[in-house]
Amino acid sequence: MPRPSDLRPSPPTRLPGGWTQAAPAAVDEGVVQVFTRTVVAWDGSPHAEAALRWAAARGSDEVLELVHVIPGEDQASEYLRATGELSEQRVALMDRAGALRAEHPGRTITTHTVHGRPEKELGGRMGHDVLVVVGTSSHGRETAWTLGARLAAHRSRGSVAVIPADWEATARRNIVVGVDGSVESMAAVRVGVEEARRTGDELELVHSWVVPTSWNSAYVEYLGDVQLMEDMRRDVLDEALDYARSLGGAPAGRLEQGGAAPILAERSRTANLVIVGSHATGGMARFLLGSVSHDLLLEAVGPVIVVSDNE
Repeated sequence: MPRPSDLRPSPPTRLPGGWTQAAPAAVDEGVVQVFTRTVVAWDGSPHAEAALRWAAARGSDEVLELVHVIPGEDQASEYLRATGELSEQRVALMDRAGALRAEHPGRTITTHTVHGRPEKELGGRMGHDVLVVVGTSSHGRETAWTLGARLAAHRSRGSVAVIPADWEATARRNIVVGVDGSVESMAAVRVGVEEARRTGDELELVHSWVVPTSWNSAYVEYLGDVQLMEDMRRDVLDEALDYARSLGGAPAGRLEQGGAAPILAERSRTANLVIVGSHATGGMARFLLGSVSHDLLLEAVGPVIVVSDNE
């Protein structure tokens, strides 16, 4: 992925109210499709059905892979595998895939039914060009480590979409990407540009910031410090806008003062999609998904994609 600092198109236009509008750029015909395969966790529940409908409605020609993970160990006997729960679930999954093929003729759709732990089986299918799609937890929020959060913190590089069961109930209009100047957020910008290109939705980049609570200087100095920080934060937003334009996007930008997770969660009420980068790393640190992306997965009421560096 090119370094954003190496991409310097003409400066964007700054508008009142924190908005920044980037001038349209010619589409780069050489842009490579971000995802080539979409993996959907399916178990017949309303939450899984919502995730499947969202994945199919994206209108992409990516291979669509339906995976039903049955918790527990595999059956030891071939007879049990052919006549037991796995066989019943396999038939149900194949029936659902058949109906989906009728709805989307020409789309390549595959199915897999396996025993095991969902985060392990789905995590093993993650990759740079793979989007794993899951529904929100069907058990409420008794744990902060939902399946979506566990997959987003997985050590494998890949992207995870978490889809609320009622995502279709609200009119939605644009794609929002949270940016913070990191490599991970630039990967999210790349996904955002591709999603907007395919759907025709407007693309909005949002960068939020807060005044450090430790600042207690004199009033005049305080105002000057705040203005300086705002200018620095706007530079972060402008760099992300430049990068999006270099990929053929025509994004708008918004600078917001406040916490990133609540601001993006509020945007999820009307956005078709909210996209953020994952700051999870290898080893034990991967379980610290990153407070923004983790909190967003718990609070969002619309579809969210958490992106690991996909290049």
